[in-house]
Amino acid sequence: MPELVQQLPDGPIDFIGDVHGELDALQRVLTHLGYRSDGSHAEGRHLVFLGDLVDRGPDSPAVALLVRQLVINRHASCILGNHEMNVLLGKHRTYNRWLGHREGISGPLEQAPQRMATDSERVKILDFFRTLPVVLEHDELRVVHACWDARAVEVLRRAGPDADVVSCLRVADDALRRATVVGASDPCAKANLNPIRRLLCGPEIPAFEGASRSTVRTPWWQTDHGDQRTCVFGHYCRVFLGEGPAAEIERREHPFGGMKRRWTWASERTICVDFGISRRWSERLSGQDPALFQTRLAAFRWPETVLVDDLGHEIQPGTADAGFSL
Repeated sequence: MPELVQQLPDGPIDFIGDVHGELDALQRVLTHLGYRSDGSHAEGRHLVFLGDLVDRGPDSPAVALLVRQLVINRHASCILGNHEMNVLLGKHRTYNRWLGHREGISGPLEQAPQRMATDSERVKILDFFRTLPVVLEHDELRVVHACWDARAVEVLRRAGPDADVVSCLRVADDALRRATVVGASDPCAKANLNPIRRLLCGPEIPAFEGASRSTVRTPWWQTDHGDQRTCVFGHYCRVFLGEGPAAEIERREHPFGGMKRRWTWASERTICVDFGISRRWSERLSGQDPALFQTRLAAFRWPETVLVDDLGHEIQPGTADAGFSL
């Protein structure tokens, strides 16, 4: 088993946010960034994937296997996202029916095409996910899928080189269930107090009346103090929310508040690299002209601190551009 906290390679890095099975968008981003088919780069750059490679999009198996090969070739690193964890936990959802299950499938995503993984692909993908760390870091950068929490990272660091991420998660869940100070029915307890869930899903609070979920995500980066290293993360889908009552509810639920057509650092030392590609299936299903899609797959280039999206736009922080929507 791998160590759950690993060293980030030195040198220039391209961080790619949540991909969610969107193979075409990923291939375009890699081309725009200048990567060869084997993952090598003329400038010696290294790719880091921020998790959530799979689910919702049309070809999750191909995305996972492509990233797996880039990692094998030593041109890329990848961390676990909450969607990879759900796969390892055997959770069957509408958005991950590419694994081959059919029970419990309902809702709009049922209509979105997903290529099914073959038996051999499924074995390779599961084995690959089991090798992934939760955290990468070096002297200048810290990398996590959803939330940087120093205490949670330290718990994983102490777990040692033979730690199994699924076992660690379940042990923490069991401990919470036994703890009398934590109500078993508290929907926020697992996300907030299980160290692995906190890193992969981020902290949550009870939702307000009228919200679409029982809990809502909170902007942890607003109180991210004490660590001077830049933190790169994904998970928090930054999209243009539009207007109207439904959009207003979603804006209240959204940690970024539904900012429009603008990308900035989440805070002075944190950058979120998720620009809504998880919703592209919905845009595609609605019959929209692809030229009008609001969602993007993006890469954050370090140390340049610029974004490159799947349309080839290169955008400086704090600038407005039609290529990105929050």
